[in-house]
Amino acid sequence: MHLHGHNFFVLAEGQGEWDGKITNYPSTTRRDTQIVQGSKDANTPGYLVLQYDTDNPGVWPFHCHIAWHVSAGLYVNLMEQPVEIRKRSVPQTVVQTCRDWSVHSGNEVVEQIDSGFTGYNDLLISYLVTASLRPKTHEEVL
Repeated sequence: MHLHGHNFFVLAEGQGEWDGKITNYPSTTRRDTQIVQGSKDANTPGYLVLQYDTDNPGVWPFHCHIAWHVSAGLYVNLMEQPVEIRKRSVPQTVVQTCRDWSVHSGNEVVEQIDSGFTGYNDLLISYLVTASLRPKTHEEVL
């Protein structure tokens, strides 16, 4: 699993149900990607227990790097500090990139055989989601 915008601490990992014990203390691994252990069988899944500091306002993708896992839904956006996010504004170049992409994607449909996850696009989408949360200025409303 990979978390954008942060490093996390791996507190525990294993198979079955987590018993609530932190097994990697005091030397927890600090990283932004960690492999989840495979299932022992259909009733004994792998698990991963993470901790990260919520000190970076934004909407951050947390996902698997295996494309078909992402296609199957192993991807979430984690919103952090929404009040701080609302204070930010989107640079005009990003707004124009979105407009250009909208025009392009409306005319050019690409046959997609994987998840389409590219990292860059997901960061752009996260930035735009973040931007859409901020209050509009008086000029933007008019």
